[in-house]
Amino acid sequence: MKTNSTLLLSELEKIVILDIKTIQSFQNLKPEQYSYKPNPNAWSIIECLEHLNYYATFYLPEIKKALTKGNKPKSTFKSGIIGNYFANLVKLKENDKKHKTFKTMNPVNKQLNQNDVISDFLKNQEELLSLIIASNKNNLNKGKVAVTFTQFIKLNLGDTLRFMVYHNQRHVQQAVNNLNNH
Repeated sequence: MKTNSTLLLSELEKIVILDIKTIQSFQNLKPEQYSYKPNPNAWSIIECLEHLNYYATFYLPEIKKALTKGNKPKSTFKSGIIGNYFANLVKLKENDKKHKTFKTMNPVNKQLNQNDVISDFLKNQEELLSLIIASNKNNLNKGKVAVTFTQFIKLNLGDTLRFMVYHNQRHVQQAVNNLNNH
C-alpha cells in the first residue's frame, strides 16, 4: 500500500479521536453493562479496553523510541509486506471473523476495576494521538518497532501506527456492539 503520509496520519487521528469520544460516553454506565458478555466466549466492554491497554503498554514506549530517531518526513508512505498484513488483519471489516489473541494479551478472568481500565485507556489514547501528531515530523517508512510476540519482526513507524489504531478501532466497536446488545 502506498499513500500520502499526511493523509494517513490525518485518517488515524480521526479514528483515535472518535474512539476517545466513544469511550468517554461510556463513563457513566452501570457495572453490569461493563461486564456484560453476549456469550461466554466473548469479551465484556471492560475486557476489550483492558486488552487494548496491554497493547498500549508495549507499543507506546516503542513508538516513542522510534520517534527519537529523528528521520526527516517523507511525503509518501509505503507499507511493508508484513506490516500491511498485520494492519489489514486487525482493520475493522463488516462480517469479520474473530482472531485469537496471545495469552499475555488476554484479559479474561482478571480482576478489573472499570474506572482504572477506562482511565488508563483514555490516557493511552491521548498519548497515541500525540504520537501520531508528532509522527508528522518523521519518516513513516523508517523508525523500526518490534512486535509484541517476537523481537525478530520489526514494523516501520507507519505500519505500527496503522496496526495500533485499527486494532483499537476494532475492539472499541466490539465494546459498542456489547453495549447495543445488552
